Amino acid sequence: MIDTIDAYIIAGGKSIRFRRDKSLYEFNGKPLIKHVADVIIPVFKSVSIISNDLNKFSFLGLNTMPDIIPDLGPIGGIYTALSSSPGKKIFAFACDTPFINREFIEYMISKMEGFDITIPSISDRYEPLHAIYSSSCLPYVSQLIESGNRKIINFFDSMKLLRITEEEVRKFDRDLKLFQNINYFEDIEKLSVQ
Repeated sequence: MIDTIDAYIIAGGKSIRFRRDKSLYEFNGKPLIKHVADVIIPVFKSVSIISNDLNKFSFLGLNTMPDIIPDLGPIGGIYTALSSSPGKKIFAFACDTPFINREFIEYMISKMEGFDITIPSISDRYEPLHAIYSSSCLPYVSQLIESGNRKIINFFDSMKLLRITEEEVRKFDRDLKLFQNINYFEDIEKLSVQ
């Protein structure tokens, strides 16, 4: 079990596009967030949830904390995680990715030394809610928030970044399902028939 990096599940979204609380939506027999928790709990010594409803996920038995600055979206969750972690690195996860892969997570961790950010990139698109961030990112995230810029990738050029390529990802998940998240209710139907 890894104790050099803290895991955070970002679950503070309002699920507006999904039209109901997607984090608790039952998919393949359990809530979406439980799919994520079940994979990462055996990997990390410290797993926390970032959500403004401190009781909603009590059934998981994990520490839950509110966003330090509410209503910022994913960058607010990452800011809260970096601000709250006593360690030097955090691994941020989305709450609605039911196909995450333990072996790939461990692979990313094995590559992270010497980098401020370790992040997968598929078709030149980063996956910021399946990424490792160093505490050195915190001042840059803070500056983005202060400037009103909520796009997390806008500080990446200032950091020492390791890009995990699509080719690397496909060694663990040929179909790239591990990053598929649920934004619309219709996405559930698409995932169910795959």
